[in-house]
Amino acid sequence: MNNLLKLLRFLAWYGIAVAAFFYVLPIVGLLIEVQYDMLTSSAKFFAIIGFLLVIAVWQVISLRDRLRQSPWKKLDGMAL
Repeated sequence: MNNLLKLLRFLAWYGIAVAAFFYVLPIVGLLIEVQYDMLTSSAKFFAIIGFLLVIAVWQVISLRDRLRQSPWKKLDGMAL
């Protein structure tokens, strides 16, 4: 019985969190859209370039970290 109450309490809080997320997400989207529409075209361009640059840097750092952990690291100085 105690486990059932814990499950129901979890489901209630989870439902409240998901409902709040679905109500808040469109509001945040509208605010971002309004702010984006107020920017000039050059500011929009640099905002998109900055966003893509962050993603590219993140991918390069991730690739570098994967290569550092690679089992082929022992072969770095050897010709294949």
